[in-house]
Amino acid sequence: MKKFLILILVAFFALNLNAKRLVVLDPAIIEMLYMLEAQDEIVAIAQPTTSKIWPKNLTQNLTSVGTYTKPNLEKIIELKPDLVIASFHSINTISELKKFDINATIFEANSLENIYSNIEKIGEIVQKSSKAKEIISSLKNSLNNAINSDNLKGKKIAILFSTNPIMAFNNQTLPGDIISKLGLENIVTDTKAKSPILPIEMLLTANPDFIVVIGDNEQKNSLIKTYPALKRVKAAKNGKIISIPSSLLLRGTPRIEEGIQILLKEMR
Repeated sequence: MKKFLILILVAFFALNLNAKRLVVLDPAIIEMLYMLEAQDEIVAIAQPTTSKIWPKNLTQNLTSVGTYTKPNLEKIIELKPDLVIASFHSINTISELKKFDINATIFEANSLENIYSNIEKIGEIVQKSSKAKEIISSLKNSLNNAINSDNLKGKKIAILFSTNPIMAFNNQTLPGDIISKLGLENIVTDTKAKSPILPIEMLLTANPDFIVVIGDNEQKNSLIKTYPALKRVKAAKNGKIISIPSSLLLRGTPRIEEGIQILLKEMR
């Protein structure tokens, strides 16, 4: 896998930096293109299965090449794109497209720094470097203000990817990087898996101040129903089991600012 990712990064430097026909399988990159005012370069996208892509009133009308987990290879080839931007979920599509001499790449977003870098690179591809710098500067200033405005240092947190079984993000993920920068202590550390299964006993022993469920209120409510013993932890006692939509905390887009603001508001 490491070798494959290195090849992808090397391939970036050989990409057409004046691409005019983009097929985008990564929702985060689609949102970036709209923020860069480069949406006219998009000829098709892949749609998520559980959430919408901002701005949804516009993206829902774009040509679709399937879902971002199962894109339609034949349809992509028919569109003759200058570049295909895949997502982590469609990474295998890259090697298939290479067989047809179609440029394809992927942008990782496991940290805020990755997001800044991705905005810059996408700006280069669509000839919007100046606009990209403006977005990066604005995003950094906003996030720095948000991060420095709350004293959360040392408080324990668990960010759950799944509630049944319980799976939590470690610090090598975007949510993990965010909570680290907020000064919070992630109860999940030093794990090989980025979202390992978390035994209920470990969650009870850690006694986190906050539990964040990536999803909706229904998933949050089902957590306590499934594991009633959680009522004993600080997060439950203080009403700090929080739910946040996945599109606001997992999607590596400048809109991550909105997710962080919601998170901070709920933790106060």
